[in-house]
Amino acid sequence: MRLKRIVQITDLHVLVDDNDEICGVKPNQSLARVIDDINSLSPAADMVIASGDLTDAGSPAAYRSLRDILIQLGCSVYIMAGNHDEPEAMRSELCIDNIHYQGSVDCGGWKLLLVDSKTPGASHGTVSDEELNRIENELCSSAHPVLLATHHTPLDLCASASCQMQNADTFLKIIEKYPQVKGVIAGHTHNEVDELHHQVRIMTTPSTMVQVTHNQRQARKSNDEFWDFHSPDISRHGYRILDLHAEGTLSTEVCWVNAGSHE
Repeated sequence: MRLKRIVQITDLHVLVDDNDEICGVKPNQSLARVIDDINSLSPAADMVIASGDLTDAGSPAAYRSLRDILIQLGCSVYIMAGNHDEPEAMRSELCIDNIHYQGSVDCGGWKLLLVDSKTPGASHGTVSDEELNRIENELCSSAHPVLLATHHTPLDLCASASCQMQNADTFLKIIEKYPQVKGVIAGHTHNEVDELHHQVRIMTTPSTMVQVTHNQRQARKSNDEFWDFHSPDISRHGYRILDLHAEGTLSTEVCWVNAGSHE
């Protein structure tokens, strides 16, 4: 029997104006279409995790535009910072009504740990020593099944340094010690992956804006050359459903929303 339904949205890249575009996509409008789809789910979502890159430039005005979209969700929303985000602006502009910014959530017999992987001034991810200690303390003190969420995936999915979590090995060595860890969800890479690592299911979730095919060759050092080594797909927008069950298992699927007109 289903216990709790979580929906993950990620890499929203919201802009100030609803008609502004990135890569030929209007991200505010694509997010609104995804949220309409989420609101139609049956069973309904119990909560939504928005796992980073909530806006494209981290401006207070963009977070206000995002707030107007997120409050359309009929459940609590837990926000996380990605490399494009400004945490203080997130906290001041987004945390009203049903929108929350915190490190852990108790969810019907499960523990959700929202892990900060943002590296100040850089695109790649790093989980700080302080954050690693917090995670381990949380895991030591909880016998409940645990789902972790990060912005950057610990999986090695791309040769580009900007797509990676720099201290992924350290992060993975911690979580693999605790059998109550059932899964890790992430974003950042704008694509869908579902792999098993030492009995922990590690997933990345598609973007609500644009999907990306990543190179597997040794890539450049400069972020300025990003699109020389990656290919965009603006034909669809995605999100992930996770159903958390009482016996400590999870089931999941990625849902796709076809893109509307980009004109």
